[in-house]
Amino acid sequence: MEGCVVISLGMFSLPDLPDYDWTADSSGLRRRLSGVHLQKIRMADEVFIVDPGGYLGELTRQEIAYAESLRTPVRYLSREHHG
Repeated sequence: MEGCVVISLGMFSLPDLPDYDWTADSSGLRRRLSGVHLQKIRMADEVFIVDPGGYLGELTRQEIAYAESLRTPVRYLSREHHG
């Protein structure tokens, strides 16, 4: 409603694929999914972090650092003021 285009993650965790061993990940699917996230950060004018209760996982912290290295502003759900 504010005139913004939202580029969502599409998923917030690795998908539950029957018989897929994420620990082996021989196809590189995890790496490709991470690459998609980084591409979305490069396209963004701002990154909005959905961090319920202020929780940040390791991959999210890495993505925040990447956004900051590009000088892309980062906002956090946990720090937003709700009126």
